[in-house]
Amino acid sequence: MGETVDQPPSDLSDVVGRTVEMLNAGRVVCLSDGRQSAVIANGTCDLQEYNFEDPHNAETHNGRCGVLLLRDVTSALDLVAAPSPVVRRLMRKCWPGGVRLVLARVVDQQLAAQLPRTVRQTVENERGFSLCVPAAATLRQVLQRVAFPLVKVTTDHDTARKQQSDITVLRCDSESVAVEAEIQIDGNRWELLSGSGLSPEEASRMTTERILFVCTGNTCRSPMAAGMFRRMLAERLGCPESELSQRGFDIASAGLSAAPGCSASPESVEVCRACGVDLSGHSSQPLTQRLLFDSDRIYTMTAGHRDAILSRYPELENDVRLLSPAGEDVTDPIGWGSAAYQQCHREITESLRPLVDEMAANH
Repeated sequence: MGETVDQPPSDLSDVVGRTVEMLNAGRVVCLSDGRQSAVIANGTCDLQEYNFEDPHNAETHNGRCGVLLLRDVTSALDLVAAPSPVVRRLMRKCWPGGVRLVLARVVDQQLAAQLPRTVRQTVENERGFSLCVPAAATLRQVLQRVAFPLVKVTTDHDTARKQQSDITVLRCDSESVAVEAEIQIDGNRWELLSGSGLSPEEASRMTTERILFVCTGNTCRSPMAAGMFRRMLAERLGCPESELSQRGFDIASAGLSAAPGCSASPESVEVCRACGVDLSGHSSQPLTQRLLFDSDRIYTMTAGHRDAILSRYPELENDVRLLSPAGEDVTDPIGWGSAAYQQCHREITESLRPLVDEMAANH
């Protein structure tokens, strides 16, 4: 027998506890935020006896529009065979969140086959296999307390109420249970299928790999590194530099002690001009938390620069790397004349070659 239980907005502990208890027993729960409802089920149980049809979504396979909810990105990647860079990027930037990723042809079939047929029918359609690591506190706490993934189907409140004879409805008005956006990914190609909470521009930024070069003042070494990397990568990909963003690359530079709006040093402009790289329009910017956390790869000119970043943001240890593959500092040329800038430019160029090779090979 189903029931509806209204909970105060701040009282999530009882909602979580009751949800976990029923899911462990193989029952289905409906979490309602008062406007929309999320029907939640144990992802290892047969859902044959429950009605997961969504009458408002005629395009989905068999009328179903479910998503498999997972505890974290690592759990999601375990289901994906050879994830593309775009898949990894979107998982890291979208989750935890209200974005459903629909993966075409990349879900590990051996692992997926372990799910009941009715579960697969609910979370998979002709577009692909739907996954999400949710942001809602209730769902995240439930996932931490169960040993299985969850199946979620979002529907309107009226439809959920009609299912009360079969499903217990728990109120959690303090947070939304809806999916805010849906992105389909096929290799490195992606499409925003729906996005009430995500604009195409935001989705595009999430799919672009940002490479950030960092030095001290952002007037010499890091501008040269960013400028040379743009030129070398564009040449390797056989496209103009202006098309790198369309190819999925965003390249920037910043300085740990930079003042905003300064030009590149004359010597840096001159040494790069000889290689066909124009730094005349460069404007320095200080390194900020947002720049760091928006970047996929961060390359510092010296070990000291890296240590300074990690002393404040140790969680970025895997993202912040020394530019030199040999672990050597790039020489600071300021105040040492033209020859020092030439030497600095050579060190940067040699350090960039393996990075360009890697990026082009993975593109």
